[in-house]
Amino acid sequence: MEIAVLGIDLGKTVRGVAGLDGRGAVVFRRRIQRFRLLDFLAKIPTCVVAMEACGGAITLVVSALSKATSHA
Repeated sequence: MEIAVLGIDLGKTVRGVAGLDGRGAVVFRRRIQRFRLLDFLAKIPTCVVAMEACGGAITLVVSALSKATSHA
């Protein structure tokens, strides 16, 4: 499954996630619990991640980067 862009809707407890291929076609849609999102992101191939600009987005990015650098 090719994922070029991953869109994330930052709900309070459940995140809506949609993966798009290089042509913009939806490859998958899922609802993921907030605490499982970082593990999900670690398992997918490198891609562009798009989400709304808010405090929750900043927290998610910092958490993802710290987790990624601790595994490197």
